[in-house]
Amino acid sequence: MWSIYVAYLTVLPFATAGVTAVNAIRSRDYAPSFSQEGSCQQACETFASEYPGRLHYEDVDTNFTIWDQKQLQTVYVCRVEPESASEVSNIVQVLVDNWCRFAVKCGGHSRYPDDSVSVGGVTIDLGLINSTVVSDDRTTAIVGGGALTRQVFAALDPYGLAYVGGRVGQVGMGGFTLGGGTSVLAAKYGWALDSVLEYEIVLPNATIATVSETQHPDLYYALRGGGNNFGIVTSFNVTVFPQGQVYTGSRTFGDDQTDRFLEEAEKVFTIEDAEDTNVVLEYRYAYSAAQDRYTMSSTQRYAEPVSNPPAFDAMNAIPALNNLSGGITSLAASTSFSGPLGRTRNIFASLTHYPSVELGKRAILIFKDNVLSLGNVTGVNPELITYSIPAAAIENMRARGGNALGIDVQGHLVINLLSVSWSNSTNDGAAYSFADRFIEDFRRAAERLDVLHPFIYINYANKGQDVFSGYGEENKKKLIAIQESIDPRGVFTSSGLWPGFFKVR
Repeated sequence: MWSIYVAYLTVLPFATAGVTAVNAIRSRDYAPSFSQEGSCQQACETFASEYPGRLHYEDVDTNFTIWDQKQLQTVYVCRVEPESASEVSNIVQVLVDNWCRFAVKCGGHSRYPDDSVSVGGVTIDLGLINSTVVSDDRTTAIVGGGALTRQVFAALDPYGLAYVGGRVGQVGMGGFTLGGGTSVLAAKYGWALDSVLEYEIVLPNATIATVSETQHPDLYYALRGGGNNFGIVTSFNVTVFPQGQVYTGSRTFGDDQTDRFLEEAEKVFTIEDAEDTNVVLEYRYAYSAAQDRYTMSSTQRYAEPVSNPPAFDAMNAIPALNNLSGGITSLAASTSFSGPLGRTRNIFASLTHYPSVELGKRAILIFKDNVLSLGNVTGVNPELITYSIPAAAIENMRARGGNALGIDVQGHLVINLLSVSWSNSTNDGAAYSFADRFIEDFRRAAERLDVLHPFIYINYANKGQDVFSGYGEENKKKLIAIQESIDPRGVFTSSGLWPGFFKVR
């Protein structure tokens, strides 16, 4: 089935000199444990000659910042900034010829070294490939693989258009879309991966390919949820649509109102499914050590310029700690703030379940128990963020041959993101342990209530979570077969040149 890809691979002899497995990292600076015998230095010297002004050695790369402090502290050899697919192709060829490790940065919103910044190798920074070109009929747009959410919304806004973009302006097009792409527009237009009509991708052998439903359909399927296992996507041809201003409101509730809030939240998720797909709700439960209190905060959205939409009336009748705040603005404006980068260390973990108010209540108790387990540890800030995968988004996943995620249910699912942030590396162990304990306890509670869904959203997953098994065994096997076919040398595998993020093999 996948032999078509082998035909356009140029299989080169394995380069074994300098191949190393870099697993150990120092707690402070994430440096490689042993060298690659100059192979990456040679690659960097080539790039310095070919891309003057766009090759930066790590020890003098003072203008480079990235969201997660752990990745910011990662020691790479050099960072290169390509401007086109052909340059990415050349860079991949040089790296493979030298058998030099690398990582690819789009927005750089991952949490671990080697995800976006290479440990002891080359960081390919796609930030200059960020254009958005709208089609003449204003139904599609070609978006650069290194574009940020805020850049795309800003480019589309003058046309009165939008796309299925992220909630956070700093998130990059590449990882966001290849992993799934949840969005405040999901109830109307689905997830980002299902809005992509074509991918321009640099394959593991440095070939540039155009992939769509009719051109290499198996790879098209794999790129819809398969993450960074198949190559480097340099542009996405996505659907766009008319979109005016939207409403966003927020309100915070005390811990004594949590049960009532969860009951109303599930009703809003049901409204979002069928009655009014303009409705969007997210909420987060958090603990403030400074105030020694737990709070539930809601973000209430409406995809039209309608203040205080009635779908939230019952929720807003709950006694709250503050007045409802917010207003009407564009998606471009709401995602324009990028914030400071590199200030915090972060870890995510995720769980998906069928609708269950009871599990939501148990999750709050589990959260509290795990906060208590932190004891005297200060500076670790966990929060549990929840929203739905709307019914319309799930239905849309069946389009154009389906995607790799394996979600096929009636109605909606509930997706949970545990986000833990801290600023001092001495708290790494406490933060990692918190995330592991919480998600395991949460999973067991969901299993006991028989509401666990196996899907784990790759963009929210923690190391150790088995993302691809959650897609279903058949889908996982298909992804592995496609990956083996286009990448027989294992360049994009866990033991290859880009071992970061989540690998199918």
